[in-house]
Amino acid sequence: MKTILACLICACCGALYADFEADMLAAAQFQNENKYDEAIAAWINIGNSCSDPDQQFEAIRKAAECARLNKGGEARALEICANLKTEPYGQACRAVAYQWTAAHSNVIAEFEGIDFAGWPEELASVGYRVRAQAYYNLKNGRGAAHDYLKAFQCSRHFDKWTSLRMLGNTYLNLLGDEITAEACFRKCVADCGGGHPGLSAKVDLVNLLMAQKRYADALKCLAGDKHGGSWEANLTAMEGKVYAAMGKKAEAIVSYEKALKVHGIQTNKQKECEKAIAELKVIALQPPDEPAKKQPGK
Repeated sequence: MKTILACLICACCGALYADFEADMLAAAQFQNENKYDEAIAAWINIGNSCSDPDQQFEAIRKAAECARLNKGGEARALEICANLKTEPYGQACRAVAYQWTAAHSNVIAEFEGIDFAGWPEELASVGYRVRAQAYYNLKNGRGAAHDYLKAFQCSRHFDKWTSLRMLGNTYLNLLGDEITAEACFRKCVADCGGGHPGLSAKVDLVNLLMAQKRYADALKCLAGDKHGGSWEANLTAMEGKVYAAMGKKAEAIVSYEKALKVHGIQTNKQKECEKAIAELKVIALQPPDEPAKKQPGK
């Protein structure tokens, strides 16, 4: 009897989850069609009709994000967060709304004293990332490093590696620790090399290595699969930049020309490559400096 009851409960839960997913997709379709008011209303309705707090958060979070980016801005998004009466879900939703804020001091004022470690792990990752971003933009390196590390530890998927990449940038740009920054970038590239955070970390790493004049290491980092499209164009153009810094003009021109042939190269990168090629060709055609002629009588 207990087994039958357990099966019935599981079946009911599965059906409810399927309904939730279907409703969420329907609301997302409104957003895809630029019907933002309808999408926001649908997500709020889903959230208010759910009994599961995680599902409530997911629905209201989507409504707040849509409002923040498309309909009403931050103020409207924060109003929507008020639909979540249970904490820390309401606070976590406010953190989501603050992801695109320019008022970083407001984030610190609201979240500085909060111990995210007491939140469910997925919510904590949101809190740590948003507070870290605020600290970073306010040039508080120690605060940013602490929170990006915590975000890395409790986040999942791309958020995890984005946090690690930003931890590297914090050490590099705010704390002046190039060794730790390089370790963060390399870990991100090694474990998320094909995703956006890993590819972005590769760019950061190459720029760091170039600044240290470690050109062979930079080229080694750029070797291998460049993943096609705009990323392939960008990384191939970086090879050209490295070769140019080494004084290898011919190799630099070859790399820039390869980048120009990549399908999916962005317009700004195309112009950058064309300008670099033109400048390198002019330099290559210039005659070497002649030794100064000896003045008569000297």
